[in-house]
Amino acid sequence: MVAKIFWGEVNRTSEPEMLDKVKEIAKVHATVKDHVPELLLHHTFTNPTSTIRETLGVPDPTTGSRVLYILVFRKLHPITKLQDKELFDVWVQCILCHVTLWKEGVHHRDISPGNMMWYEIDGKLMGVLNDYDLSSLANDPGPRGNECTGTVPFMALDLLFAEAQRGEVKHLYRHDLESFMWCFAWIALRYENGALLPAGSRPFDEWATSNAVTCGVKKNYFLCHLEVPAHSHIDPLLWSFIVDCFDLLDTNSFNRRKQLIRSIKRGEKPANTEETESDIDSFLQQFRDTEGWVALSKPSREPSQ
Repeated sequence: MVAKIFWGEVNRTSEPEMLDKVKEIAKVHATVKDHVPELLLHHTFTNPTSTIRETLGVPDPTTGSRVLYILVFRKLHPITKLQDKELFDVWVQCILCHVTLWKEGVHHRDISPGNMMWYEIDGKLMGVLNDYDLSSLANDPGPRGNECTGTVPFMALDLLFAEAQRGEVKHLYRHDLESFMWCFAWIALRYENGALLPAGSRPFDEWATSNAVTCGVKKNYFLCHLEVPAHSHIDPLLWSFIVDCFDLLDTNSFNRRKQLIRSIKRGEKPANTEETESDIDSFLQQFRDTEGWVALSKPSREPSQ
């Protein structure tokens, strides 16, 4: 078992409530069943930080008020312990769980390597999409939509601009799917045999120490100058798949920019793009159709006798 202790916002749907919704979805969707964390018990402390602020005479004490949660889960393994085909298989399971939850109204909004876990049952590795404390419900009246959430090194480029950081860009499904791509590259290039490579021999360290806008600049440079790091251990098929994924991201970004320019020329006010379920399926399918995804999805051959 493992305990999670954190201060959650009072006006946000709590993680235990979110997991209750996830559990209901899991009853009817195989892509979610067995791919979400098992909450064993939880406790919410009744005194929020607003009580302390009010006692101290802090102005507007209820703004950003938080309450202490303790959640106990069944222990899982981190995805960074995996590599090559096993890494890809667990990563895909998390993507398929995520897209089903999104369509059913549970928006994760914080895709990172730390939130992708796994366990083994009957010799099969089961991917688990973990950590719902920053998630939102599509019909929840609390904070959501343009609220900028996520872990900076893995956030979509559109969310790392100043406007997005000010809450002026709607958080969409494609942003979370892009985060999955950054996560895959991060793990594949920085870990070997489940261990983090030594400092100086792994890329992207500066992404984790930069502010959002600076990180966006560095990630955009990587996207425009794709080159396997020197002395990299990465399997050629995985690197080819990463290149395909970022090529798709770049193409989609270019197409959106052209569309924006055309709107500006027509004198139209740019607006946050809404997504249909068809848009979501189409975006995901583009990645599933890449040669790398198809090759990595094939069952592993049994070793010769």
